[in-house]
Amino acid sequence: MTTRARDPFVGVMIVVSALVVAGLVGLAVAWRGLAASLVVALQLPYAVSGALGGLALVGFALGVASIQASRRNAARERSEFARVVDAAADVLAAARGTK
Repeated sequence: MTTRARDPFVGVMIVVSALVVAGLVGLAVAWRGLAASLVVALQLPYAVSGALGGLALVGFALGVASIQASRRNAARERSEFARVVDAAADVLAAARGTK
């Protein structure tokens, strides 16, 4: 198994992609149901369950993706900061050792 496949971010993005696709399918079903009739009473279930549910699902999935991307960037920044601190500690130790 490659390191990219072991990355939890990849797994989350696969789930997020599936949620976005499911939301878009819900929107497509709602669109077909709404377009099939001119009677508002028959359109209302499609509008409520399909359109609003699909939009909510897409919004939720994109929110999760945004949070995961922010967490990944923060982890990278912490890692880079730790490398800088380690390098500074090495330089300081080398400077103290030469005196």
